Amino acid sequence: IRYEVKPSNKRYIPKSVRQRVLNRDRYRCVKCSSQKDLQFDHNVAVANGGSNEEDNVQLLCKRCNLRKGVS
Repeated sequence: IRYEVKPSNKRYIPKSVRQRVLNRDRYRCVKCSSQKDLQFDHNVAVANGGSNEEDNVQLLCKRCNLRKGVS
């Protein structure tokens, strides 16, 4: 049996959540539909009380994620 080792980093998004987000967002940026340089983004930052749950994570391309800035 293989177990996923959870890093101590609070921003770590479990593999199962990442896979569900990829499928939900159809492997595209939710802002511009790009399929290049995709990144997982927290809607509400973990530092601001956000979670690593599927409903708080979205796919953004690098460009849109940088444009979003810190909220």
